[in-house]
Amino acid sequence: MFDANCQWHLPKYKADTDLVAEWLAITAKTNGYEVAAATPIATGGRLKGKARKLAKAGAAKTSQTTTTASSSSLRNSTPAPKSTHLIKIKDFETLAAFISKINSLKIPKYFVVALDRVIIARKGFADRLTSSGLKVNSLSEGRHSFFVEVLEKVRHILKPFIGTTQSDSEETTKADIKPDEAAKNIFSVLEVYHTSTEFQNAPDAVPAPATEVKYVAEQEDTFMDVIFAFTALLDDYHRLRTEIKSLWTDYVSGNLDLAAVSVATNVAFEMARNMEEEIESLLGKEGGGSLVANRYFAALCTVFGIEMNAKKQPGDPYNLDAYDLADMCMMNSLTMLASYLQSTGRSEMHLQSYNGSFGWYDETVGDSAQTRRQKWKQDMTAMLEFMPDVSFLTSKIDRSTIVDEITRGMVYLANDRTQDPPFWLAWATQIYLDILQFLGQDCDRGYREMQQECLNIKHSMLDIDPSSKERSKVLHAACIWDNDPMWMARKLMLDLGLFPNKIAPPFKFLCRNPIYCGLLIHNMRSKLHSSGGPFAATPGALLGLTQLYHALRQEKMLADDLEWEDLETLRKLQGNPSFFVGDLPTNREAYFKNYCLSIGTSVTNWAPNRRKSKLKINSANRRNLKYTAYVSLSTNHRLEHPGARQPWSPAAVEAVLNEGVRKQYTDSREHFQAEFKDVVEKERLELAKLFPPGIIRKLALAIQNEILGISFNYFTMHNEAWNFLGRLQEGFGQVLGPNVLSKNPDELPFAAGLALAAAAGQMSPQGDKKVEKSDVLMHGAADVLQQFLREGQGSVIKEALAKKSQPEDVESLEIGDIDPWGIEKLKKVYRF
Repeated sequence: MFDANCQWHLPKYKADTDLVAEWLAITAKTNGYEVAAATPIATGGRLKGKARKLAKAGAAKTSQTTTTASSSSLRNSTPAPKSTHLIKIKDFETLAAFISKINSLKIPKYFVVALDRVIIARKGFADRLTSSGLKVNSLSEGRHSFFVEVLEKVRHILKPFIGTTQSDSEETTKADIKPDEAAKNIFSVLEVYHTSTEFQNAPDAVPAPATEVKYVAEQEDTFMDVIFAFTALLDDYHRLRTEIKSLWTDYVSGNLDLAAVSVATNVAFEMARNMEEEIESLLGKEGGGSLVANRYFAALCTVFGIEMNAKKQPGDPYNLDAYDLADMCMMNSLTMLASYLQSTGRSEMHLQSYNGSFGWYDETVGDSAQTRRQKWKQDMTAMLEFMPDVSFLTSKIDRSTIVDEITRGMVYLANDRTQDPPFWLAWATQIYLDILQFLGQDCDRGYREMQQECLNIKHSMLDIDPSSKERSKVLHAACIWDNDPMWMARKLMLDLGLFPNKIAPPFKFLCRNPIYCGLLIHNMRSKLHSSGGPFAATPGALLGLTQLYHALRQEKMLADDLEWEDLETLRKLQGNPSFFVGDLPTNREAYFKNYCLSIGTSVTNWAPNRRKSKLKINSANRRNLKYTAYVSLSTNHRLEHPGARQPWSPAAVEAVLNEGVRKQYTDSREHFQAEFKDVVEKERLELAKLFPPGIIRKLALAIQNEILGISFNYFTMHNEAWNFLGRLQEGFGQVLGPNVLSKNPDELPFAAGLALAAAAGQMSPQGDKKVEKSDVLMHGAADVLQQFLREGQGSVIKEALAKKSQPEDVESLEIGDIDPWGIEKLKKVYRF
């Protein structure tokens, strides 16, 4: 479908240009115009080497993953892409002329906005470029101007149909962009894309109809277009960088969780990669993003009167007077990435260890370095210590529980050493440096939080059956970094005389990488949720238990001061549709009927002539638990699968966030609660107004809001329920007799339904006796439950979440053969 909001999808200049082309093509074709179909644009290519290995590993891991019926959407399967066709620039005017003859033509606001912004942003760009010190040949300027002239003709032809609705972009641009300031503000040309909220919210006209073909504008490839595209990309990166710094400030102040800001940061890396790849072919006309960045940096140095190559000391990458310009252009991280790759053999990348020859990163200084040389040394030493660790992870890609985007980018580079580091990876590593230095001496805070999360999750598995496969999955995620594989491997090399006499202490990588620690925490929580849900849902105990608890509460049979807090939390997280059919029942007949419908059976199955038959359950109709953290599980899914894939675009992240909102009002059978349609639509419209930095913040907030649901321990909730049902069965046996109730553990969950059946005057299928209509079992259940709650059994999960487990608390934990890095085997061989 034609995307009315794609003007917010970056790089902005290309999105706007494509929007103009697509609206012209679709509108003309819909009204009878034969749009010439150019040769479809080819995308993608055959992966090679380690990239193919990544893709295969990811596919294998995905195929082995077992999920419940409600989890299929978490796989984020992408629909088949539309075929893409070019609209030549010379055809724009012809299409506009045809459209102008359509009766009752209505032109949507977003088309006008896109058209105006492209014209304003491109018009006069040559003058701004020249004033910035870059030379532009007349041919390049002429071709660039030709496109502007074509767009102005399109606007002139359609002007009678545009009416009085006009963007405030041009006025804003004229006021903000002054000729004498162009060289000092390289992003000023792009201010046209930041229009007023009032205009963005203005009423729109009818959008273009859906189409199976995606139309894009023919892309000019002059040097001016390349620099224009790169300027837009750099502006995008600058704004994302600012937002990420703001998120980490919120983390330090305690307003956001480490996992939330780490996942948002990692997804921002994906966005950055997507943005660069959108204009990759264009940048390739001038040698690629790295070379364009170098030329751009050199031009800025000229503008500011800095001789870039006048290095003041041997080993300087450039004249450090230009440090601030280099930082803005990502030249510092780009230079260090390129240098590392050039100096390290592909087969040796994972064996490297920095020896301190250029000094060591000073955590006490952080980002408080005063001089440019001090700042450069902090950047350089941090990167020199960081890159060998990332390289080690690239060699262990199949053993890791997560693959962050920096590691993924290094895998691609290791696969093809002939290519320069992509610009997005330089930006991502610069963000790593920003965060590391911003945290200063507190940079190991993330590692400490990750350790605590590991202990808490291990402690929560103490009472879970060691043979459980779901338990093993959780413990694998929680134990992955019990040993430092980097330190162990280097210690071995040191003992063999293959390393210098000094190696970094254990866990230095995690102490210096709060992003990675946050991703590990996110993975542990996600695994706790995705494994705990099926573990608790399979027996069906929680469904009947919630129905019984509701009935006892409704009938005032429980003391007011007693509450099963964990069950109440579960019910709020899951929503009533996960436990009840339709409206909540309010009388004895309704309790029993709703119970039957919820477990997927009929009231007739409880009739006397069915008493010796096995209870018939229709699993297609029964209620079940659902996953309650769609955004968290979706982002974790990408972290867990190392295969090569297309990076998430801002539009893709927006789609995940929208689906996350919709999932809040969807039951385990994918039935959407129609009464919340307006709420979901309002959220969608609000999200559509956001720029990518706003989308990243929204993602962090979404994950933050899901932490309670994703950290809730369904394993313990199941054990609580099973414990209570055992007591309930024993209590009922005292009323009905010792041989009345089945001893089959598979039928224990149905014990909750006995009280409801008896109160409604129905026959229990487990017994040979007919139970007359009576509240005796309801009162018996209330007595058992009140004793259960007075013992503190109803708040086990709540108390565990508030407690900080200690190492001695998990000493008795059985973890089985979990040895993800092969460390235990290494210890035995070399007697560490």
